[in-house]
Amino acid sequence: MKPASTFTFALLFVLFYVIGNAKQINPLWRSGQIHFWNKVVLEGDIAYNWSAEMVSLRELDGRVRTFSANQVAEFGWFDHEQHKRRNFVSLTKPLDNERTSQCFFEVCMDGPLTVVRRFRKPHGPFKRLFSHPANSSDQPTLAQDTDQFEYFVFDAGRLLTLNKFHAEIYEPLMTTYHQELRQYILTHNINDRVLAGRLLLIGRYNSMVQYDPKTASNKGFSGAND
Repeated sequence: MKPASTFTFALLFVLFYVIGNAKQINPLWRSGQIHFWNKVVLEGDIAYNWSAEMVSLRELDGRVRTFSANQVAEFGWFDHEQHKRRNFVSLTKPLDNERTSQCFFEVCMDGPLTVVRRFRKPHGPFKRLFSHPANSSDQPTLAQDTDQFEYFVFDAGRLLTLNKFHAEIYEPLMTTYHQELRQYILTHNINDRVLAGRLLLIGRYNSMVQYDPKTASNKGFSGAND
């Protein structure tokens, strides 16, 4: 056997051994609410799986019911680890020019420019090995790892990726406050080429819009439901 083949075989053996013996993560149940498209609301212990994109409800007798984004409009719970309420909404995501899919997104920032995020699913030859749903239950370590997610601005029914911040978001939507935002960048030494800096700018923009008498009526998800 050639050295390269031996190395590849050994690497695959180690990967399969580690993954096969890895302890699967149990769902973390939290008290919350599920709002269905038919206006029915259920309360109880809920858990979310990012990879499967399914929300589960645990009933008093221990039975578990699982629902998809085609059934659920929104759900949420109070996260005691992050000390805040976390809300998820079902949005339409384009697959190509003709097809769409209903998917869950977590609302990271609500306001005139609403920021949502979705689990960044693994790609490549080992996709199946590292994307098992049992390892994608919402947990504190996963939820706080921004590298595991894709971030978007949801505007007028469109999902605009933060990876193309200047072309898709800043230039078309935020230049009304260009001078103020430029000054904010300089004053606070913000790097708008990274995710953290872009989120800070969007937060600042939302704050200015909401306190500007000319644009104060602009609302995000929560305002739209008032």
